[in-house]
Parts: sequence; C-alpha cells; structure tokens
Amino acid sequence: MENTRISENFNDPDGKSSIRGVTRITGTISGPGDLELDGELTGDVSVAGLLVVGEKGSVQGKVTAGNMVLAGCVRGKVTVRERIEVRSSARMEGNIVCQKIAIAEGAFLDGEVHTHKGKPLAPDYFTEKRRDLQAPKPAGGGAAK
Repeated sequence: MENTRISENFNDPDGKSSIRGVTRITGTISGPGDLELDGELTGDVSVAGLLVVGEKGSVQGKVTAGNMVLAGCVRGKVTVRERIEVRSSARMEGNIVCQKIAIAEGAFLDGEVHTHKGKPLAPDYFTEKRRDLQAPKPAGGGAAK
C-alpha cells in the first residue's frame, strides 16, 4: 500500500475560501468547496472538499469535511469522509471518525480514532520533511560546487 499525502493544491480554485490572520468567527461555516482556515472559529464547520486548518488556525466545535489537513488546533469531534493528515504542529482534542489517518511525529492527539463503521483504526505515522524545504538557501543562491 502506497503512503500518499494529501495535496494542499485545492481541486477547484474557484471553490476555495480562506479565513486568515486575526479573523475570529463565532457561528457555523458550511460550503460545497474547500476551506483554508488560519483564523479562529468557535462553532461548527462543514465543507464537502478539503479543509486545511493551518498552524495559526483553531476550531472549537464539530468539524465535517471530505478530506482534512490539521496543522493547528481543534477541540471537538472531527468527521472526515476520506483522509485526515495530522501534522507535527497539530493539537487535536476530541474524537476522529475517518477512513484513513496519517499522524506526524510530534503531533498531539487526545481522543479516539474510528472508521466510519465504528471500528478502531490504526494510523500511519510519518516524519514531516517539508520543513527542510523552507530552510534558508545558502549564499550565492544555489547548490554548493
């Protein structure tokens, strides 16, 4: 079985919404597309597509999504139709229901993980390698000779 990661390239750029920065929302968010959340939400969120909770993002409430990348904080029940990827910066306090899960080394998870059929699910674990790509490049702008 090949271990694939969820792409953060959204399927439909026109169907993508973003909540960024110091934005704080109290209420319910729902939509047919994708959502990138880097603000605070107190309430429920339901999206049919990909939900990305960024490192600065947080949700306190019920989460429902087609697929999900969690790099921030969620306190509440998460139901994902297909796959959730829990990054090393993530903090998850609550139960997860999904088909597949990948948990990065260093992520915090306080809760249970189940399949949609109610059976316990064994996660895939991974070490994030993307951070190396964000490291500053050496002087001269290229590879060493």
